[in-house]
Amino acid sequence: MKRTILKTLLVAAVVAGCISCTESGLKYRLEGKIADMEQDDTLLLIDAMTEDTVALVPVVKGVITPVEGTVKETVYAVLTNKDRTAGLQPIFVEEGTITIEGSMNGYFPVKLSGTPLNDDAGKMVKAVMDLSDEFEKDENADPEDFVKRLGAITAGTIRQHKDDLLGYFVLTQFNEGIEQDEMNELLALLEPKFGEDENFKAMKEAYEKKAETGEGKMFIDFEAEYEGKIQKLSDYVGKGNYVLVDFWASWCGPCRAEIPNLIAAYNKYKAKGLVVLGVATWDKPEDTLKAIEEDKIPYPQIMNAQKAGSDAYGIEGIPQIILFGPDGTIVARDLRGEAIEAKLAEIYK
Repeated sequence: MKRTILKTLLVAAVVAGCISCTESGLKYRLEGKIADMEQDDTLLLIDAMTEDTVALVPVVKGVITPVEGTVKETVYAVLTNKDRTAGLQPIFVEEGTITIEGSMNGYFPVKLSGTPLNDDAGKMVKAVMDLSDEFEKDENADPEDFVKRLGAITAGTIRQHKDDLLGYFVLTQFNEGIEQDEMNELLALLEPKFGEDENFKAMKEAYEKKAETGEGKMFIDFEAEYEGKIQKLSDYVGKGNYVLVDFWASWCGPCRAEIPNLIAAYNKYKAKGLVVLGVATWDKPEDTLKAIEEDKIPYPQIMNAQKAGSDAYGIEGIPQIILFGPDGTIVARDLRGEAIEAKLAEIYK
């Protein structure tokens, strides 16, 4: 798993909240550098929950013109360009001077410090990036060990910040590597503080769905309509063959990176009865069709599934590749890369 893959596991944050604040508000100052801005421009500091603009942030020759302001309560924010296609997070707008350095296409700031939450967020980001660098340099590194160590970092941060926005950011937006049982424990830990938040509720529901669709569970059916035709998962699953199902989208880089692995599996094992199926998730049908043509995908697709499949299986990030047994029992989830071939080789000995 490369750093670029690590970053793509990260989906855009949509949460915010507050900690103790005074009647006069919290006075902040934002300063720092943006490495990849070749032209002077003005960025937006956006409240990630309301999508309201907290402040305009001028950048001249890559240097942020310091911005000062007041917020009524601590805000979890994203620093983004005007069309909101690239940005940096997390940034906690709280009392004090916040220093940030990074790239608009880097997701995480390279440097984030100056106030309590930003200091701790910066330490977490450094730990994650150091781990990613270590993994990249070791050709014999064990992906499972990487994920386990990543989970220790994220879960540890959540426990230390169960009552503030940093813990909530990690729980809802960057929880890679945390196993189901521990995630249930962490959800319970944060529920007294954040249980009424809609994003928290959605995430809790997603993990409940994951528990219902874990290994050994029977498949849950769903359907999608495209050009007047209804397709169901049960059209393929539970029919006597192993079925490898890829929940993907045309815009998802890691999804497209897995397609050669899926095509290889299809070509190698189709004669033995393996069915490979794509489920177009959160995608426009015309974009899905274009990607199918570009990548020369030979196996069938459930088109225009949108949220139907992801809701049924508690999927928060794609690709999600699930192997179903001949009777519809879930054999494995979260298959990626070499793990796909390893699991199939085990089955088709």
